[in-house]
Amino acid sequence: MKKILLSYFIYTVIVFGYFLYFYPLESFSDTKYAAIAHAIFFSKLPLVFILLYAVITKQWIKKWQTIFQWRNRLIETSMIGLFLLLLYRLIQLPFVLFWFYVTHAVGVSHQSLLDWFWELGLDLLLLWLALTALLLVFQLLVKKTERFWPLFLWLVTIPVAVFVIYVQPVWIDPLYEDFTPLPEGDLRTSIEALTAEAGLEDATLLQVDMSEKVTTFNAYVTGIFGNARIVLWDTTLEGMNQSEILFILAHEIGHYVMHHVYWGVTGYLVFALVLLVLIARVYHAIMRKKFPHTRLYDVRAIPVLLFITMLFLTVLEPISLYVSREMEKQADAYAIEHTEELEPAIEGSIRMAVQSKSDIDPVFWVKWMRYSHPPMQDRIESIKNAIEERETK
Repeated sequence: MKKILLSYFIYTVIVFGYFLYFYPLESFSDTKYAAIAHAIFFSKLPLVFILLYAVITKQWIKKWQTIFQWRNRLIETSMIGLFLLLLYRLIQLPFVLFWFYVTHAVGVSHQSLLDWFWELGLDLLLLWLALTALLLVFQLLVKKTERFWPLFLWLVTIPVAVFVIYVQPVWIDPLYEDFTPLPEGDLRTSIEALTAEAGLEDATLLQVDMSEKVTTFNAYVTGIFGNARIVLWDTTLEGMNQSEILFILAHEIGHYVMHHVYWGVTGYLVFALVLLVLIARVYHAIMRKKFPHTRLYDVRAIPVLLFITMLFLTVLEPISLYVSREMEKQADAYAIEHTEELEPAIEGSIRMAVQSKSDIDPVFWVKWMRYSHPPMQDRIESIKNAIEERETK
């Protein structure tokens, strides 16, 4: 274990050294903010595997069982899930605190430390409840049907996924932020004209109070089954002009028109089925070979299951990000097509990049691993190309 920790320390030094001194950063900011963000992301990446490897090889769960002597499976599974999450949060804490400092130092965030800790705690609580429920269902299904548990677990996740996506905008998001209806005025009238043209008269227009936390701009689309919501950050409303905001909204409307939310849910479910089948095959093989005396549903096998799951999620993440970037390109194309004056779109894109201090032209492997949207340089070039095409007609 000492060799692994030493190797990780050397890896982290190399990662930070590369991104701080050798990475070809393209940004409208004169800081290394985006490079530091990349360095923290790639430095944190191995942590979950190191933790789970330690838990498996050092038999920590067996030791926890000896110490606490849980007699109830519900309590045992939930507490082991909690311990693993707490350990993971603990080993991430130096990076998380460093990022908190960086975002405040460059002026991207001014969230209070108390509010920041509150959100960390809320994240932990929700993740713990979800993990506990998932593990309990997994144990029950494996115990009942060792061969077909991936299929049955997938069937269980379908209504859960739809429920979460439908309910999250209404019940979960407000736990973090304050949402209010978009006020009446020229902007709302113009937005309603856009939504009416796209056949989205039932979409709820909201603004969310983010100015107490950040200075960056954003807008997003969420909700399904008549629960559509178009949400604007109040920083966007305050820091961008109406033409720039309307282009952003046209982009979000494009997601609705092209049914990206539904395609996303469908893609997620297909991805989940393939993932569960792959995880099950590898999990069964490893347990038979390395842990032949441990039952598949035993709590001591949980770290093995989580290790395999996280490995597949990490390896397959670039595929998910690629699909997301393609959807964002389509939404950009819709916004360009339905916007008469495109110069404000360029100005707004530059303004967003300046405010977020982002890496506007990342190297390809950083884009594959991190970017759910096309890099800003690509998006600006798409708008410029559209302007040139219009001028030649």
